[in-house]
Amino acid sequence: MLAINGICIGIIEIVIYLLIASELRRRKPVLKKMNILSYYWMIMTVLTGIWEFTFVLYYKYVVGLANDLLLNKQHVWTKHYDVTYILPWKLSPIFYSEYGAYADREYMCRKDDWSRVIESTHALWCGIFALVCINQLIAKKKKNYLVAMSVSMGTQVMNSILYMMNYFNEMSDSDNVNYNNESFPAGIALIKRPFMWVNIFWTVLPIFVIVQELCKKKTKK
Repeated sequence: MLAINGICIGIIEIVIYLLIASELRRRKPVLKKMNILSYYWMIMTVLTGIWEFTFVLYYKYVVGLANDLLLNKQHVWTKHYDVTYILPWKLSPIFYSEYGAYADREYMCRKDDWSRVIESTHALWCGIFALVCINQLIAKKKKNYLVAMSVSMGTQVMNSILYMMNYFNEMSDSDNVNYNNESFPAGIALIKRPFMWVNIFWTVLPIFVIVQELCKKKTKK
């Protein structure tokens, strides 16, 4: 079976998912009432919810993969996997193993529920309500759409802010696995833990979605 590296696996999955989302938007013109960036971020939030559910479900397996990466000094991005790993429930474990090994090592702590609380609450409140938001827009139930959008994006912003503030506190705690030291350096602006930068999207984009919707309503008045 065809084997490709982790970077290609991730890119292919996201491209296929966005193409499906694009086709849905073409077939359901009502979805064009949503700002295009807001729409695709809402769709991305649904995909993230699938990843998170899989992470929580296969947590012990993910921890094992993360430990193997550290032991062998490997990265998911350069390892090769068969093409079936483009499926969300197969990509998720390798994605989170990289994150746990080289970004947030709380994700590798079997006795610590913090990572599973963060991921499961995000999946429940952000992922599911993003799906409801899209569904209610298609059903032309505007009030329900606005409520679901507000819940999904509002909780996403709060989830991200609380998560990152806690992470920065962990970096200064010498008893924490994320402590900034020689064995696990962070560097300036987390330059040595670059995978943490993905959290920028989960903070900035939901704010954009909310503000854009508020500005749109204000303009219509």
